[in-house]
Amino acid sequence: MAFEQERLAELLCARLCHDLAGAVGAVSAGAELLAEEGPASPMAAEAVSLLADSAASMTARLRFLRLALGTASASAPTEVRALSVAFLEKGYPQGEWTLDWPMAQAAAKSPDQAKLLLNLICLAQDCLPRGGVIAVRPEEEVLVAARGETVAAGESVQGLAATDLTALGPRAGQGAYTAFLAARWGGAITYNQASGEIAFSLRT
Repeated sequence: MAFEQERLAELLCARLCHDLAGAVGAVSAGAELLAEEGPASPMAAEAVSLLADSAASMTARLRFLRLALGTASASAPTEVRALSVAFLEKGYPQGEWTLDWPMAQAAAKSPDQAKLLLNLICLAQDCLPRGGVIAVRPEEEVLVAARGETVAAGESVQGLAATDLTALGPRAGQGAYTAFLAARWGGAITYNQASGEIAFSLRT
């Protein structure tokens, strides 16, 4: 059990670093450009814009992942939708993924459900390699659905049923962690794949 916990922690750390690497690299590139060209250069405004956009992206991703992979606080249920909106709109400003989450279902029921929803959003994002819509319905049977022209139940989804963490990669580790959260909440995540959609439900 200790080995499995350690291995899962390694996989989640790798996933976190992977998700932040792009934004951190862009901040570094902007800083280098500004240093090379100087503040009076015509390129300075472009460099500052790159720094600002990259910092906003990194902040949105970090706040989302801090709750998804960290300790959920009592305020998590009221924050989860706002964090998810910022994660997809500011964390990935090119608009690859959009969120469909009605305000009428804005709050999760508990900190544990908040964490589960955020991790299901990560799974749905992984199912849409070319972008698409992530629909979230905390009060319905299907909690989260990934919808798009290209939908694939890849490595992260396969991790939901993993029993041996030894050979898993970081994305599959995300699925294994989501399964752990569901089990702690008294159930298991199931998914159904149809044309253009993968739907995730919690079975108790």
